[in-house]
Amino acid sequence: MKNVLKKLLRQNKYIEALAYILQNNQILNSSGTGEFGNSIEEMYQHNINIAQLYAKNYDGILDNKIVLEIGTGFTRTTMLYMIKEYNLKKAYCYDRFNCLHENDDKIIQKYGLEPYLEKLEYISGVNEELLKIENSSIDYIVSNAVLEHVDNLDLLFNVLGQLIKQDGVIYHKVDLRCHNRFKKYGELYFHTFSDTFWNMMGGKIGQPNRKLLKDYIALYEQHNFNQEVNIVESFNNHELERAQKYLKNKNINEYKTASVEFKLCKK
Repeated sequence: MKNVLKKLLRQNKYIEALAYILQNNQILNSSGTGEFGNSIEEMYQHNINIAQLYAKNYDGILDNKIVLEIGTGFTRTTMLYMIKEYNLKKAYCYDRFNCLHENDDKIIQKYGLEPYLEKLEYISGVNEELLKIENSSIDYIVSNAVLEHVDNLDLLFNVLGQLIKQDGVIYHKVDLRCHNRFKKYGELYFHTFSDTFWNMMGGKIGQPNRKLLKDYIALYEQHNFNQEVNIVESFNNHELERAQKYLKNKNINEYKTASVEFKLCKK
């Protein structure tokens, strides 16, 4: 029923826009629940895949390390799995919105992850809540499809820069697509709205911030991070040609990156 309603709302961009405005006005954030599987088993496997992605991108051994996950979403499973499999000393789960779903407890119970909860701390709220963590204590900071929803990345990285150790590693995978907003009209159509109107449609609830690859690169440089950039996926020529028509005078090459990985360390 929920999917049918979403489909109906997206039949007309004006109705879709109105739905987002109402959602934003009521501060109803559903982005953390996601649809990562049709069963507990599929949801668990999804989070294992993310944990393994994080482990693969860490330079070294994770044993006895402290890890901070940004944008935990609907379940703490990813960090609990990493505590179990890689013997983390401690893990922090942080989310701007507390999106923990009822399936969080179900997954933890089904897969016997309760013993690892004592090594995990969940933090929710504004970025400053992260300052409860000791400065220069985090070995590894990670996120998956999260930074594109952060409105004030400067504020976030001011905090992360304080928390990460001098020899620590930061890994972010960023999805620059529309996250289904106005997708019917094109993957890049959501860039056509003015900033004022866009904020009306989701400024309070973590909508896509519409930043481009160049913006992230400039951000990391500004905060004195060395960076490795790996383009995971680009929009195909057909999508870019379609976007050129509605983005008009924009430099279309600046929009071609669809998904990208960043590995950062302090200079």
